[in-house]
Amino acid sequence: MIGSVSRTAQLLKQADHVLILTHRRPDGDTTGSAGALCQALRKLGKTAYLAENQGVTRRYAHLVEPYYAPEGFQAQIIVAVDVAAQDMLPPEMQQYADCVDVVIDHHKFNPCFGKKDNLIGGEFGACAEIIWDLLAELGVALDEGIAQSLYIGTATDTGCFKFTNTTVHTHQVAIACLQAGVDCGDINTVLFDTKSRSRFEMEKILYDTMQFHHNGKIAAVLVRLQDRERTGADWDDLDSIAGLPRQIEGVEVGLTFSELENGSTKVSIRTTKQVDAAAICREFGGGGHVRAAGATLPYPAQEAMRRVLDVTEKVYRDKEA
Repeated sequence: MIGSVSRTAQLLKQADHVLILTHRRPDGDTTGSAGALCQALRKLGKTAYLAENQGVTRRYAHLVEPYYAPEGFQAQIIVAVDVAAQDMLPPEMQQYADCVDVVIDHHKFNPCFGKKDNLIGGEFGACAEIIWDLLAELGVALDEGIAQSLYIGTATDTGCFKFTNTTVHTHQVAIACLQAGVDCGDINTVLFDTKSRSRFEMEKILYDTMQFHHNGKIAAVLVRLQDRERTGADWDDLDSIAGLPRQIEGVEVGLTFSELENGSTKVSIRTTKQVDAAAICREFGGGGHVRAAGATLPYPAQEAMRRVLDVTEKVYRDKEA
């Protein structure tokens, strides 16, 4: 780990007015981590808020919307949670990109852009796990609200505890959340077992159009704008759809491409132990974790797919050499 939980806790104890930032295209970990930290700081008597994230979907809105900062709020300290780099902040938060005081994150290649402190734990499956350790250092006991935020953050970034980034510490966090009153059955059903009709229709399209490469070890799908419009699928419906190609037996790399409204293409990569997803994405200015990473390419879908497939094939050739 880079930094120390005790130092970060001390900095937060010294600040009375705190603003917390989340990353663009917010997931359960950044929203859960931010919501939990905000609630905990308020329990300590701090004035703590979250910067509004305009990209939050209905799935995670309840974790952050109650804590959005009022207009004109002046923070003594600005904290970024689960934000892998400054350019991962959404456009509405770019004004804070060069004045983040504390970074709390679990992406091992984080450039440590916090001006006062960087608490980076690349060995953790979720940023929410680091927040749990931090709250213990701050002396904040979990209540049901904080625990729900931490559980969602931990569960979503570990695939409901199925991914290889799940550790003993991950389960310790989950146990603490259950002991605080979290109903994991209801949460898991909503997040992992329930699909909208639009999501179901999109999955049918992706299964029908999935492409296989490198003797079936690479599977690629394209989420087209026209298919999203036809099915009525929004980003909430498409949450975690990047894991779809990797579910096919024999597939070691799943590539999920998504056409964006501005003409660029997003790629989300999920891999087995054989391939480093983050290494592929770094070739295109992206990043993430060894088994899950992403990037946005300034190209139309077919060109983006060609480029990413070329790099992915090269990774395989180098591995097999």
